Amino acid sequence: MRLATKTVQVLLGLAFLGAGAQKLVGTDKMVDDFARYRYPPWFRLATGAVEIGGAVGMLLGLVRPALATLGGLLLVPTMVGALATQARLGDPAKRLAPPAVLLGLALFVGGSARGGQTPARDHWLGDLVAHRRATA
Repeated sequence: MRLATKTVQVLLGLAFLGAGAQKLVGTDKMVDDFARYRYPPWFRLATGAVEIGGAVGMLLGLVRPALATLGGLLLVPTMVGALATQARLGDPAKRLAPPAVLLGLALFVGGSARGGQTPARDHWLGDLVAHRRATA
């Protein structure tokens, strides 16, 4: 199960890095899509930044699993918003499938990335507090 989680984590991280970068750079497809969604240009940039943040969380989560959970917290609402936007526009199922799959994968990683460890044991802030207490 850990190998599956790590594999999905890497794939999600790379996918969202690419998608977020396209939004930030402003590729023609992304600019056209956000115009079709009737969202202002700043929203495309904000969405790209959130996607890149989530992607970084997924990738750094390979070292610190809590970061994958945080990455998932960024990506899940983003994909819910994508689904809601496309449903509002009446997009066909083939356009709804990618965000639905990405949503499911983000939920899978976010829920299983911790590997059963307790937050205090795995969380960097918990480690720092424990170290400060031990050295005080």
